Amino acid sequence: MPKGMPFVSARRLFLAGAIGLALWLGATFLWHVTWRQGVSLAVILFLDQDFPALMIGLFLLALAAPFAEGMGFRLPQPRARIIVPIIVLLGLAAWAGHYALFQDYSVSRDEEVARFAAAYMREGLFARPIPVEWEPYRRAIMPEFFSPFGAADYWTAAYLPVNSAIQALFWQMGDPNLAGPVLLVLGLFSLWRVALHLFPDRPDAVWVTMLLGLSSAQLWVTAMTPYAMTGHFALNMVWLALVLRGGIAGHLSAGVVALIAAGLHQWHFPPIFIAPFILWMLLARRWTVAAFHALTLVAIVIVWAKIWPGFLLHALGAPTDVRPSAGVADKVGSLFQRLGDRWQPLVNLSRYAAWNNILMVPLAGLGVLAMRWRDAIRGREIALPLALGCLAGCLLALAQGYGWGFRYAHGFIGPFCLLGGLGWARFRPQGAMRPIFIGFVVTLLTAGFLVWRTHVFVEPYAASHRMIDASRADVVLVDPRGGLYVTDLVRGRNGVPGKPMVMNLGMLTLDQVDELCKTYVVELFDRAEFRPLGVPLARWNLGRMDTLRAHMKLAGCDRPVQPPLPETIDDAMNAADNAM
Repeated sequence: MPKGMPFVSARRLFLAGAIGLALWLGATFLWHVTWRQGVSLAVILFLDQDFPALMIGLFLLALAAPFAEGMGFRLPQPRARIIVPIIVLLGLAAWAGHYALFQDYSVSRDEEVARFAAAYMREGLFARPIPVEWEPYRRAIMPEFFSPFGAADYWTAAYLPVNSAIQALFWQMGDPNLAGPVLLVLGLFSLWRVALHLFPDRPDAVWVTMLLGLSSAQLWVTAMTPYAMTGHFALNMVWLALVLRGGIAGHLSAGVVALIAAGLHQWHFPPIFIAPFILWMLLARRWTVAAFHALTLVAIVIVWAKIWPGFLLHALGAPTDVRPSAGVADKVGSLFQRLGDRWQPLVNLSRYAAWNNILMVPLAGLGVLAMRWRDAIRGREIALPLALGCLAGCLLALAQGYGWGFRYAHGFIGPFCLLGGLGWARFRPQGAMRPIFIGFVVTLLTAGFLVWRTHVFVEPYAASHRMIDASRADVVLVDPRGGLYVTDLVRGRNGVPGKPMVMNLGMLTLDQVDELCKTYVVELFDRAEFRPLGVPLARWNLGRMDTLRAHMKLAGCDRPVQPPLPETIDDAMNAADNAM
C-alpha cells in the first residue's frame, strides 16, 4: 500500500456501502414511486426486482459489517489453469440459462430485431425481401426498429450488422444462442489479462477484480440474450488488453477491434469508452499512439455513419416509410433529445447496482479516491480513464426499456471491476480476503432473487409466443390492449416471418382487415388469451381498435387463437388438470 494511504477497514466499507445504497434507494423510491415522476417499465422492474434485491443486500451488508474484517480462506494464484475453467463454466451456465431462464425466448423488440437480422444474414442476405402479398401489411408485421432504406420492398434491421453477423456465424455452427456466452467468456478472459497487467504483485487484487466480474448477474443474464451489450463488454476488454500490451501489433489490433465494436449495433458506444484513454495518452505525451486512436474514432464515423448507410442506399434503395436516422447529426441530436426527455439516473443506476456485485461501487469509489492526482495529470494513473469512462456511462442514464441491470452502462462493468481492484490494492492489506468473500455470498443471494423474478416476468410472454406460434391460421392479429408490452409478441419464428404471419392489429386499416379476412384464415390474440397466461395489465385504450374489433365480429372474423391440441393421452390429461 502506497505511503499516505490510510487503511480502510472492512467494517467501514460495508457500512458506507449500506448507507449509500439506503440513501440512493430512498431517493429513487420517493422520486419515481411516491411522487410518480418518470413512471416507466424500468420503474416497474425496479419495484419487482431491484428494490427488494437491494434491500436484502444492504441489510445483509450492514449485518455482516462487524464480522467482515479478516483473512478468510486462502485462494491459489490466479493462473490460467484456475481462472479459465471458471470462466468457461460461467459461459456454459449462460448458454443453459437461455433455455432454462428465458425459455428460448427473447423478450424485447431489440433482441428480436437482432435475431431477425441474423436469420437473413445466415441465408447470405443483407435484407429480407418482403413477399409481394404482404407488402401492404409490412409495417404491421415489422412495427418498429426497421431500416428505412428500401423499406417498401425489404425488411432490414435498423441496427448495425456486427452483432447479428456474430449470431449468424454461431447459427451456422449450430446455435445462435452460443454467441452471447462465448463473448462473455472472451470478455472475462480479457478482464483477467488486464488485471494481471495492472496488479503483477497483488494476486489478491486480481482475484477481487475477477470475483466482481464473475458475480455480476448483469453480465451472466445478459449473455443469455441476443443483446449486443455482451459484445460491447467483451470487445472493450479486448481493446484495453491490446492497448496495455502495447507495440505496433497491439495498437493496430486494438484499432481493428474498435472498428468491429462500433458496428455491433450503434456506433457511438465505443467512442465513449475509448475517448478517456486518448486523453490519458495525451497527458502522458504519447502523441503518436493518441493520434492513431483518435483516427480510429474518425474511421468509426466514416465507416458506420457514412459508408454503411451509403451501401444500404445503393443495395436496397431510397428511404421510405420513415426518415433515415443513421447520420452523425441525427445520432448526436437524438442523444441530446433523449438526455432531455428520458434521463432517469436514479432508477437506472439502482438497477445497475442491484445486478452487479454489492461491493463493486464501494470498491470502485476507493479506486477513484486512491488516485494520485499529480500522476494522473501526467498520464501515469490508469484509474483516470477508467473513472472517466464509468462516469460517462453512468451519466448517460437514458431510459432503456427492457434490460437486466442497466445495459447502457454494460460496457463499463469491466472498468468498474478494475477500479475495484485498484481500490483494494491501495486501501486493503494483501490477502485479507474475508470481506470480498462475504460480498460475493451476499451478491449470490440477491442474484438468485433477481433470476427468479426474471423468470416470472418472462414466462407469460414466452407462453404467449408459443401459443401464437402453434396456431394453424394463416394470420394472427395481435390486439395488445390491456397488456404490458404485448406489441413485442408481433414476430416470426426464429427470426423469420411465416405461417402464421403475426401482425399488430392497431397498425391495420379497416379495408386491410377486410381483405385479410376474405383471403386468409385469421385468428385473434388479445387479452382473453394473454391475461390468463399472466401478462401484466396495462391500462390503455384506442377507440379505433374498438371499431375494428366490432367490424370483425360482424364479419365473423374474430376467432381467437386456440391452444394446440394435445398430441398424447398424457398431454390431454395434463391439459385437463387430470380431471375425469
